[in-house]
Amino acid sequence: MNQSALERDVTLLQRAPMLAACRDGPVGRSGIAEEAGCSRTTAYRATTDLTDRGLLEQVDGGYRLTGLGRTALDSIERFHAEVEGARHLEPVLAHVDAAELREHMHLFADATVMEASPEAPYAIERHVESVIAEVSERIHGISNSFGSPAVLSQIVDRVEAGVDFEWAFPEAVHERIERQQSEHDARLSAQDNTTVYVVEDVVVDVSLFDDTLVLAGFDDRGTLGSVAITDDSDAVAWAQELIERYCERGTLLPSGASL
Repeated sequence: MNQSALERDVTLLQRAPMLAACRDGPVGRSGIAEEAGCSRTTAYRATTDLTDRGLLEQVDGGYRLTGLGRTALDSIERFHAEVEGARHLEPVLAHVDAAELREHMHLFADATVMEASPEAPYAIERHVESVIAEVSERIHGISNSFGSPAVLSQIVDRVEAGVDFEWAFPEAVHERIERQQSEHDARLSAQDNTTVYVVEDVVVDVSLFDDTLVLAGFDDRGTLGSVAITDDSDAVAWAQELIERYCERGTLLPSGASL
């Protein structure tokens, strides 16, 4: 991208409020200025430029978006949503670097984000445990770690209470759970409502506790460093589809087999 093209794009971003003001057009310049929060002089320059670019068209009653203008506005709004999502998810992004997540940042703009801190080292896990405690129907997900024994114990308690459990792990995680948390492993694998898959790799740790999504960021030691929690329906649908993809290509462990 050359400097001239970049400058045009920056100007377009700056004039996005004028495009948005014309979403349900036609709108006159006074209305555009009021809606966009700018002067009439700025609105005049902007509408002239955007019309020259083919993003607006002048009709009876003012200006309205062209097909190109509506497409550009949609792209700009997605861009803003992605950037806001990235800012909001910064603590999680410190632990997770995956294209699958980067492509869906906008889904987490309203998520509750928590980061581990020396002042409150157990705050994240206690919050996750409170989410797990409310589950009544299903727990499913994909991950490279379960975090602490307390979190796994809470999950096992819910599964033993009748909540369906479906999870996908890489082989190394199965082995680590069996070795380090053998009691919980045995209790979980003994349940008829437990379904576990072995997969080659997991790039994003996502868990669905009924309709609550927990996106987890683990450090190199497998310690929970950050989480984003949301019940946004689009975010939950994305996580559901991602989990299903992993399970479909994974190897199902026999019923009763150790994790």
